[in-house]
Amino acid sequence: MSTRLAAYVVAIAVHAFTLAFAALGLWTILRNPGFLVSWLLGGVFLGIGFILRPRAARLSPAVELLPRETAPSLYALAARVAEATGAPRPNTIAVDEQGLGAELRLIGLRREPVLTLGLPIWLALAPAQRVALLAVACANARAVDGAIIEGARTTLAELRSALFGAGENSSRQRAHEDMALTLGAWAPHTTYESASTFGRIIGWVIGWPAIVADFLLDRLTRGHLARERARALETAERVAGPGALAELSELISSRRYLAPLQAAALRGEDVSVIRRGALDRAALRELAGSAPIAATVEADESDRIDEELRPRYTRMLRGLGLLS
Repeated sequence: MSTRLAAYVVAIAVHAFTLAFAALGLWTILRNPGFLVSWLLGGVFLGIGFILRPRAARLSPAVELLPRETAPSLYALAARVAEATGAPRPNTIAVDEQGLGAELRLIGLRREPVLTLGLPIWLALAPAQRVALLAVACANARAVDGAIIEGARTTLAELRSALFGAGENSSRQRAHEDMALTLGAWAPHTTYESASTFGRIIGWVIGWPAIVADFLLDRLTRGHLARERARALETAERVAGPGALAELSELISSRRYLAPLQAAALRGEDVSVIRRGALDRAALRELAGSAPIAATVEADESDRIDEELRPRYTRMLRGLGLLS
């Protein structure tokens, strides 16, 4: 059995595990609908099934959706780069005032392609580097596991968070300890103590299979994802050129564009002045690429995009000034 097929088997088992809890909850209630205990146990099993349900990808609440009519040049450039990389064209573009990159994801149950763009790095990039940033985001959107495996990953992530991420409720724990110290052997068993015991039992039943499934999915998909990311890098180089891609990678890893932006924000400089300074710094660096470039952006088109984003730039720069 190939590792890819084995990964699908593990993912389907995770989804079957979720359905089993939901089915057990319904069966428990319908078998004895007149008993309160049946409803309580059935509700618990249905609640576990609800917690384990696969989640569709969601946008961060920190991003702002950009209407197409307010940024036609940006949408046109994103569509052109997506077409060159073979990725789906983004139906929506969202901007993140604190984002330091770009990402194209399939969002929601309808798996709508949404491009999220980090404004600080976008403001600091030369036109060729902007193409590289979009090319990397679009190419990486193809290096995914698919809906079945990704859905299983979200189920396992939610389960890890529920079992290991929340920790104790400190206020209830203190109340229980105070009662035990005051009343001694006469202290009653509280709902906190009962819920904690029941939670440990459920955690033992669910936790170990989840840990094993998560480990197997990671091992079985590691090679596939590594190959897909290598192909994504080759695609981005073909689309944007290796020179622009190398310069972009260095900028992202070093984040040396942030300090000039923050200093300019503190000085209260205009967006146009900040943009001109970023282009001057980019002109000092050589962007030499020997491979053909499949998608380009002209300087005037890049300027039009900046005009479309000017109100967001201004708000972003105010935030950078406060962070400094």
